[in-house]
Amino acid sequence: MEIEVLSASLILVASVCGGMCAVFIARSKSTVNKHSRQRIKDFENDIQYLAESKKEEAKEYRQEILRLKSSVNRIKDGATVTDTDLKNSGGLSDILLQLAPAKYKGVVRHFLPQVEEAVKKDPAIVERIYEKIKSANSKQAPVQPEAQTTGSL
Repeated sequence: MEIEVLSASLILVASVCGGMCAVFIARSKSTVNKHSRQRIKDFENDIQYLAESKKEEAKEYRQEILRLKSSVNRIKDGATVTDTDLKNSGGLSDILLQLAPAKYKGVVRHFLPQVEEAVKKDPAIVERIYEKIKSANSKQAPVQPEAQTTGSL
């Protein structure tokens, strides 16, 4: 009987000590000290910085896409010159410079006096040039490749 009480008390003391050790170990592993708090704050700051930078990059990409879409739409619409443009501008040379692509402005500037003289002599030349440009653009339509047959040798 004494052995049973002694063994029961020994088991009880061992289980209480084991439980307390488990509590202390878990507490020491799970507590957050000032170093780990600082490390967590650094991680949060890094994540926030990355999120802000990605948000700014996305905003810049959206603006660039919108700018490029508007450029494509302007190119698709083509260059149009209205009567008000002719009246408000300094003459045909200003309009030609506006219509010319940036890399050809030097060449266009060189031939402006000759073009103005030709237009003054024959105003219908503008319509003929416009028709030639339209026909050249329509000829550049994509061509379907012809089907090729292979013969046996």
